[in-house]
Amino acid sequence: MKTMNHKTLLTLLACSVLVAGAIACGSNAPQVTEPVEEPSPVDLAETTEPTQPAKQPPPASGTPRDIAFPPIARGEAAGLEINTVEWHQLPIVYLRLVIKSGSADDPAERAGMADLVASMLKEGTRTKSSQRLAEEVEFLGADIWTSAGSDTITIGFRAMADHLDEAMAIVADVARNPAFRADELDKLRRREKDRLSLMTKRPNYLVQRQFMDTVYGDHPYARIDTTVEVLDAVRRADLVRWHRAHFVPNNAYMVVAGDVTGEAVQAAANRAFRGWRSRDVAETERAAPPVRTERQVYVVNRPGSEQSVIHIGEIGVERSDEDWIPLMVANQVLGGSAASRLFMDLREQRSLTYGAYSRFSERLGLGTFRATASVRTDVTVEAVGAFFEHFERIVAEAPPQDELVNAQRYLSDSFPLRIDTPGKIASLASDLRIFGLEDNYYDSFRTRIREVTPEQALAAAREHIHPDKMAIVVVGQAADFAGGLARFGAVTVLNEAGEVEAELPAGEQPSTETATPAE
Repeated sequence: MKTMNHKTLLTLLACSVLVAGAIACGSNAPQVTEPVEEPSPVDLAETTEPTQPAKQPPPASGTPRDIAFPPIARGEAAGLEINTVEWHQLPIVYLRLVIKSGSADDPAERAGMADLVASMLKEGTRTKSSQRLAEEVEFLGADIWTSAGSDTITIGFRAMADHLDEAMAIVADVARNPAFRADELDKLRRREKDRLSLMTKRPNYLVQRQFMDTVYGDHPYARIDTTVEVLDAVRRADLVRWHRAHFVPNNAYMVVAGDVTGEAVQAAANRAFRGWRSRDVAETERAAPPVRTERQVYVVNRPGSEQSVIHIGEIGVERSDEDWIPLMVANQVLGGSAASRLFMDLREQRSLTYGAYSRFSERLGLGTFRATASVRTDVTVEAVGAFFEHFERIVAEAPPQDELVNAQRYLSDSFPLRIDTPGKIASLASDLRIFGLEDNYYDSFRTRIREVTPEQALAAAREHIHPDKMAIVVVGQAADFAGGLARFGAVTVLNEAGEVEAELPAGEQPSTETATPAE
């Protein structure tokens, strides 16, 4: 096809304007026969150039203000602590019944019991089948969910506020009277085996399992899941025994947030939990996490992988630690978001990954500090080296003022989004209870973030981030990078089942082919 010259294009444009005009005037409109003067290229450019409005700078932000956390009214029903937060913007209510025991309280030979108990709670009570329970919840237009963490089991319920009594009754029934029917347990057992079969093939699961085992050792926080052996061995009596030992009112609390009053919640709780008896709850003995004195590298060999999943870290702090807020600021500078150093360097500057982050986990006991990324196999060693460049910098120098201010703004300005719904409020109020924080903890939260100085951020980072003592866990094709990782520390190569395949001493190694086979 020939390209039209400028003159031809202008002629066609003029003709199209005439035809459009004739159509607009109807079929009887007179025909225009006079020649149309073509505009010159300069005239056309002048008439079609868009007018750009003058740009106005955005208005200056006001001074961030603290946001008072909604008041928490405390009560008690049958020995159960009740916490009510009134939020009247929408006619809904959220209930959270929290049992202060979790997977860390599982027997050593029954890993995953807390998760199995939590899953079975929704599968029927002594008076309701699984189907009937689901129908009652659906009839209310409500939702019910259960979850187990390392320190807690939670039963959550969302409903319309005028169904508070029904919601409270269902939560109480589920918590106090689970049936643990054998047929439902068999269904759960099959589902869990299928899930494990799938999860153990995923690199993100493998890296999490190995990292927690490496960092926590014999501490129960190391256990992240059940096993096929436990699923084969567990019986209904095991679930009943675990439930009886931990589901008691003196080992629980309830948080209710929404379009309700403290009086209404208290009355509903008194009716639903009447007769729930307290019992002593045995404390779980927990081994101390291992003390690391040098860096260690663990490679989970996954032949054929085109990517490597990297987790680097160590034992962190308890959520109630007084360094938590300056540590949050320091970590935000390091890797808390897509505006932090790790992301901007490893992704934007070096193009090694889609994202690199770091965080301190929130636990009742000692949590973890962890930095993570997924990278191409051929840049695995370079990416690990980049992580350590930033670890060493965050503990060597105070963050510049501009980075500090940006980190504080991110943490401070995002906080209002954490309390904009009753569900989020209920979750934060629950955290206050489990971590032993004061009711007014969040009232000055934004101010305390903004008051962190560069020196305080540096001191917190130096206290809790130790680049020379971290565990490095990488899942990927070991032959391509395990030798290079030896410059960071001694390397242990494992298969996907956790069995040792090879060991390399610290120092640069050409490949795993030169490794000393495990005995």
